[in-house]
Amino acid sequence: MDALKPFWHRKAILVLWCSLLFSAASIADIALVVRERQPMAEQLAKTIAQGLKIPSQLLTLGDKQVDWSSFDAIVLLGEPVLDAWQTPTDSPVVAVFVSRESAQRRSALLKSAIYVEPPLSRQITLSKILLGFDVRLGVLVSDAFAASAADEVAKVQREEFVNIYPLSDLNNLNRTLIELLADNQALVGVYDSELYSPGNIKNILITAYRQNRPLIGPSSAYIKAGSLASTYSDLDDVSKRLIEILSAGLNNKKWAKQDYNPYFQVRYNEQVGRSLNLSLPNVDDAVKALMKAEENRHELP
Repeated sequence: MDALKPFWHRKAILVLWCSLLFSAASIADIALVVRERQPMAEQLAKTIAQGLKIPSQLLTLGDKQVDWSSFDAIVLLGEPVLDAWQTPTDSPVVAVFVSRESAQRRSALLKSAIYVEPPLSRQITLSKILLGFDVRLGVLVSDAFAASAADEVAKVQREEFVNIYPLSDLNNLNRTLIELLADNQALVGVYDSELYSPGNIKNILITAYRQNRPLIGPSSAYIKAGSLASTYSDLDDVSKRLIEILSAGLNNKKWAKQDYNPYFQVRYNEQVGRSLNLSLPNVDDAVKALMKAEENRHELP
């Protein structure tokens, strides 16, 4: 029996080592939480792991037996995940691909967030770059978005050429829209899913283009429907900003306030531009002009 002791001793050490190795490999430092696995989420997890040089693990809301407090940070992807998240944890939580409205509604939960929509001030500045800085712009908003729209308008140059049209009742949409189009050369949309719903957007676009007025925004999703142009943040832009937020938060305990993404692209509907006889600048030049306009009023951590 004594001759077997070294063998069993070595075997015990091997089992313990394998157990520790398996435990270390199965627990990541960053958890990215999704409703269901998708290639985009897989790519984001991979990019975050490479950018931060630490493990990142993609999990779903339905995953069981997860010790969420074991993660250095938890990233919630999308509004359904943010709305459904009820797990108490001491780990810092960051949300991406969520609207400003949703993130602010759950701000007590979050250390930081990246809004999915572009800021209205950026859309207005894009409109000025495309159409002229002295062109009058109308912003159609529901009452719930009027205050935040006014804050965004205050950030742009020549704000006196931007007019806000609050809408308290969707039944008055046509009347308010016609008034706006009569007094302004373009309509700038806000990220309001009720006002710019699939049922309303067709009516808004038809009414605007009958008056030879373009719609800018509310997001790149409306380009195909007939919007002239919009800014948007793609997956690379989100990854870049998320890496910055996590790096500053984990290394320096400085979590950036929830905000719009400072990294973005510009997209046009070339056919709409031609129909309005507009000569649109190169998209890269438009991005550079927009970034220059924002560089003095957007601080990164």
